[in-house]
Amino acid sequence: MSVVQSTFVTVSCDGPDCQKTITFEATEKGNAEAIRDNAWLTTHRAIQTSDRRNLGYCSDECEAKGLATGAHNKLEQRIITGASSQSVDLAVRAAAQAKAATDAIKHGAPVTLG
Repeated sequence: MSVVQSTFVTVSCDGPDCQKTITFEATEKGNAEAIRDNAWLTTHRAIQTSDRRNLGYCSDECEAKGLATGAHNKLEQRIITGASSQSVDLAVRAAAQAKAATDAIKHGAPVTLG
């Protein structure tokens, strides 16, 4: 019995609300068939951020939406030292509320700040 080793490629769009994804065999034939059956692969662009995160978009529209969400921004790391567990819990809740408000604003929803 012969041994056949195959590798597959998965290409997805990282645009918000975009569900485009395809998995195909990593051969010239597999690539050609994937492009033939999925026209969006001809406009797919890969982006690497300065902190080495990789993003892919199927179109200008999805890339613009990805930019609007802040997906390309460098991830912030916050370290809290010398704080009580109550202070940490309050900080976590405040950060979650701030993120929810930012997401709501970006999607055009009303926000109440209090």
